[in-house]
Amino acid sequence: MKIRDGVRPELVFLDLVAHEDETVIATIARELARAADLDPVLVEGALAEREELGSTSVGNGFAIPHCKLPDLEHIVVGLARFGVGVDFGDTKNQADVSFFFVVLSPPDQPAEHLQVLSQIARILKSADLRQELLSSADVASVLTAIDHAAEREGL
Repeated sequence: MKIRDGVRPELVFLDLVAHEDETVIATIARELARAADLDPVLVEGALAEREELGSTSVGNGFAIPHCKLPDLEHIVVGLARFGVGVDFGDTKNQADVSFFFVVLSPPDQPAEHLQVLSQIARILKSADLRQELLSSADVASVLTAIDHAAEREGL
């Protein structure tokens, strides 16, 4: 799965509000579950359980929470941007996190799961992309920025 094919407009949520990492996970789970027709309690529990293993914060105001969900048929990639960054996980020496790439995968697709995570990490190396994602005015701009970054990386 290519990252630019996996990000769909209905799974991009801008200007969300949360004040701490537990609220962030709940907010993301609620929005993503509603849009992808999933159980929000199951999504929240799986994301929170994965986060307990270690922070998915990758620095520069970004995080990539991810988990595997039973009965999921295909990988779901959601994007969530919070108007005010939050102290998410291990951010002691990093900026608060404002932007989240969320990856939900079926348990029987471990290679695809890792491929999507790798592609996200690769495009997030671009400072220009990070700035575009943090300042984009609308969903279309976010999708265009990701598409261009993926194209530059050959993804």
